[in-house]
Amino acid sequence: MKKYLTPLFLFLGVLAYAQPPKGSGPNIIPNPSFEIVQGKKPADDLDGSGAFRINMVDWKSPTRTTPDLKIVLPSEIEKQKGFNAPYNTTHTGYKCVAILTHNPQSERSDTYREYIQVKLLEPTKLGKDYYYEFWVCRDYNAKFASNNIGFVLSPTPLFENSYMPLSSIQPDFNVSEIINKDNREWVKYSGIIKSANRSMYFVLGNFFDNEKTIMHPVKDPGTFENAYYWIDDVALHLVNPEPDPIPEPPIKVGEVVKLDRVFFVTAKWDLLPASNEQLNEVVELLNTHPGMEIAIHGHTDDKGDDNYNINLSHNRAKSVYNYLIKTGGIAPDRLSYEGFGERKPVADNTTSEGRQINRRVEFVVTKVGGDNIEVKYDTDVKPYTDNK
Repeated sequence: MKKYLTPLFLFLGVLAYAQPPKGSGPNIIPNPSFEIVQGKKPADDLDGSGAFRINMVDWKSPTRTTPDLKIVLPSEIEKQKGFNAPYNTTHTGYKCVAILTHNPQSERSDTYREYIQVKLLEPTKLGKDYYYEFWVCRDYNAKFASNNIGFVLSPTPLFENSYMPLSSIQPDFNVSEIINKDNREWVKYSGIIKSANRSMYFVLGNFFDNEKTIMHPVKDPGTFENAYYWIDDVALHLVNPEPDPIPEPPIKVGEVVKLDRVFFVTAKWDLLPASNEQLNEVVELLNTHPGMEIAIHGHTDDKGDDNYNINLSHNRAKSVYNYLIKTGGIAPDRLSYEGFGERKPVADNTTSEGRQINRRVEFVVTKVGGDNIEVKYDTDVKPYTDNK
């Protein structure tokens, strides 16, 4: 049972609403305005880093750095106004999160960055347009303004068990201009991107190295020797969601189904935990229809040695085969597996998007248990055909 925060934390304030194109789907970012917290705030937490780590709901740090939960109540603002002193305030509500885009004084890493990560309420759909929105304001204490606040959509959670930055990742969107260079104010960044993957995680921060990150001294600087920004009201909406589809014809012998939510360790065949959901769906399908048999096929793009790709695809198909038998309890004689390497592409290998599609594991229905038996399978992936 969750313990919610003391009265200071319980005052949620007004929730924000983004302005996606008319007819767009709901916001799939949970706790988008950072208003929902739980537990008791650490007594010695001065900057909010402890409250973010312990009390923040849904959002986490993918690295060992320390984003901050900021709480600004109206009484505090009025107090600062009375002193005629500069003050920070949220964009909406009473809470937001603050991150360092770079800290030149850090002893932990010469490329110090802070990131926030959240699991989406539903995965993005490959090739579909999404409206994004988030608000940014420089902290009045920061001596520097910088560029490079952006976000990444990822199929699996990003994780770095150190203070090292995530600077090897290409963001899906990035602010290349210096943010709040001359004036400190809340700025909205929004637009539409096409989802290049079926992603389950949203990560925000600075994904560039020091050479590409500009540190601009600001007028009337505070005491922080870094670039420090408040983030609020994050949104991600599917644009023009399709109506509930007409049910597709049931799967028949020879039909191919891509396992588009099965993930592996990079360049290896170890299954990631995020794969379990869809693999368990396959187990349920096979248990529901005991006469059904499938052949599991592994495929790669055309990067690398042919023999290496054959071996990689073979072992990835075998990993799925082993999961269905050992974890799912499926009889081995109902399954087979094979790796084809790069021999059966279904997209253009000259583009990164095409190579992403070609790296796949799928199954082919080889038997449904009788001439008149047909099996339904819930998938939004249309059957692939070999283009060669």
